[in-house]
Amino acid sequence: MDKLYTTLTNLTPYIHPTARNILSSPSTRSTLAILAGLYLVRKVNNGLSYGVLNNWQSAKPWKAENELAIVTGGSSGIGNNLAFDLTRQGVKVIELDIQEPKDLPPNAHFIKTDITIAESIKDAADIIRKEHGEPTILINNAGVFYNGTILDEPESLIRRTLNVNTLAHFLTAKEFLPSMIEKNHGHIAIVASMAGHLCLGEMVDYASAKAGAVAFYEGITQELRLWHKAPKIRTSLILPMWVDTPLITNLTAAGDKFNQPVLDTKVVSEAIVNQIVAQKSGQIILPTYSTAISYIRSFPVWLQEVGRTFGSGIIKNVRDEVWSKTA
Repeated sequence: MDKLYTTLTNLTPYIHPTARNILSSPSTRSTLAILAGLYLVRKVNNGLSYGVLNNWQSAKPWKAENELAIVTGGSSGIGNNLAFDLTRQGVKVIELDIQEPKDLPPNAHFIKTDITIAESIKDAADIIRKEHGEPTILINNAGVFYNGTILDEPESLIRRTLNVNTLAHFLTAKEFLPSMIEKNHGHIAIVASMAGHLCLGEMVDYASAKAGAVAFYEGITQELRLWHKAPKIRTSLILPMWVDTPLITNLTAAGDKFNQPVLDTKVVSEAIVNQIVAQKSGQIILPTYSTAISYIRSFPVWLQEVGRTFGSGIIKNVRDEVWSKTA
């Protein structure tokens, strides 16, 4: 700190008089000390987070040709981008989806699978092991979203939302994680949502399911570390806000009535792939400025409700001004 201040002081003859006065001010030294301290705290915090999340163990050197990635919901949206981005890195990809993809990149394969049914996943796994080997990367990306209040939404859609967005994480993990545990190598990425931290009206089932996905990530991380003694398996949680996928077309189509920043699927995919190639565990919040939402339950109750009411009001406005008039 003293060296920095001395360096700046030595440069003062060459600096504009106004800047010189600022540098020579008694408060400058303390301000620089505070800024340096904050920077140091941030670096230490980031280092501790990285070390703890990765169990203080480095992964073996990355070799894309040795990796086999499973991407659920790979036929569209984020999943489709993941298939292309991973294969560009040299990783072989297996897409699991109930819908046929419109296009597949080289070194990617599609297997029609209902990820809410264990038998369907097992059938797909048998094909994968026979033709491609054991997966080393599992990206639980598939998701569904239906608008509707708790009282209005059909039970069938509520069950489907919970099954695809939460239950499927358990079923795919039970099928594909054992081989990763045996080798103490692999990566499981959970594509959740900031809705898992902030529940709004007309998306209660979706938010509940994504909160379950967040809990799944937290729990599987602990079980891999303590129960299965597989500290080199990486776990990642992806928490995007609104993403431009078919899931929210009815919202984005409302134009100014919705008027929320929407992420491109490529941005989310690139962040996930970078995390996997770097072989590190962690949480990815997109956009980064929405990080504060993850702290909402630590806010005073009144402030929590202000946030939820503001967000819910946007959806209610779309319902009143757009959907109700086109129904």
